[in-house]
Amino acid sequence: MNLASSLRLVGLSALGLVLASALAAQSAGIALSRKAPDTALSLFPLNGLAQEKLAALSLLAAAQEDEAIASGPQRTEECARAAYRNEPLTPQALAILAMAEQDQQTRSRIVVLASELDRREPRLQAVVLQEQVAAQDYAGAVATLDRILRVGPSRAQEVFPTLLAVFARDGAVEEFAQILDGSSRWHHAFFEYAVRQPSALPNLLSLRRRVSFDDERLDQALLRNLVAQGDIGSAYEFYLAVGGGELQALHGSSLGWTTTYAPFDWELSDEAGLRAQPSLNSEHLEISVKPGRGGVIARRLLEAPQGPFVLQVKHGEAATPALRDIDVGLRCVAEGQVILDASLAKQDGGFEIGSLPASCTFLEVTIAARAWSGRAALNEQIDSIRIVG
Repeated sequence: MNLASSLRLVGLSALGLVLASALAAQSAGIALSRKAPDTALSLFPLNGLAQEKLAALSLLAAAQEDEAIASGPQRTEECARAAYRNEPLTPQALAILAMAEQDQQTRSRIVVLASELDRREPRLQAVVLQEQVAAQDYAGAVATLDRILRVGPSRAQEVFPTLLAVFARDGAVEEFAQILDGSSRWHHAFFEYAVRQPSALPNLLSLRRRVSFDDERLDQALLRNLVAQGDIGSAYEFYLAVGGGELQALHGSSLGWTTTYAPFDWELSDEAGLRAQPSLNSEHLEISVKPGRGGVIARRLLEAPQGPFVLQVKHGEAATPALRDIDVGLRCVAEGQVILDASLAKQDGGFEIGSLPASCTFLEVTIAARAWSGRAALNEQIDSIRIVG
């Protein structure tokens, strides 16, 4: 082998080593892009994936310091732009660039293009969601939220406030009814979240008329919270729809002792020393009050009768002193006006109510009992309460 050939071989070998080293550095840089982006960039400065990761970390740091992207570290946007130049198909970088863009049309174009690249990247989908909410694209927003939560259900509590803002708007129920069909576990979690938010209750009720929650406790919470917000008429219609009317009809004009859907069914006290409970056959109400205790042991709402009526309370063979310690009351819910407050000892043939205020559409019925200190405990039974028109 002559000298020229030897030099050529040495040169090729050296070039091969350089290329191999470069490829090794690039491969190592790509491998370290997610876990050690700074190291990855030192090995391969044109690593777009590492630059995307640095942009995401910088954005997270700015968010933790409560800084908006516009006023956060300059490095965030610079890293995102570098990532896009070196690796155009980087969804997080595009999301950050969209967040930083001040021109709405340019921002929207970035979001549209980026969303076509990746429909699973959470940060990008969050930007897409913001765009859809701003454009009042409820159907698109709900579909985007569904994608976000199906991919990352652990983000539910983070996303639910945004979802609630969309859900509570007029015209949003129809879109939600098509998505919230129980096919994903986050659907029920959202119902449980929304039922505690007063702004969501009207639309949640409307949605419930279209979609079954398959959860009696959720229906009970929706009913209670509607009443707590003063929407008693809607709550009563819902009560009748979920079975309250059927249960009530079984007893004719008797109120019965059902407790399933309070406050239109009975809400009973279950405190130590102050307790009321239906009998095993649900035909009677058993009252138990220890000495020194007293208060309301049962309450419920009912639609106010039209015209005069008589409230009759049938009870067990109680002595007159015991009857004096059990009171029945009627109160107009809207005005808070007391219509009746009397002990059972004064009942005679029933409590006659001649008329109610015109605005009194719902009544609260209460039963209160007391056991005086130094006397025996009160253990009595009420058979029924009946409205006779």
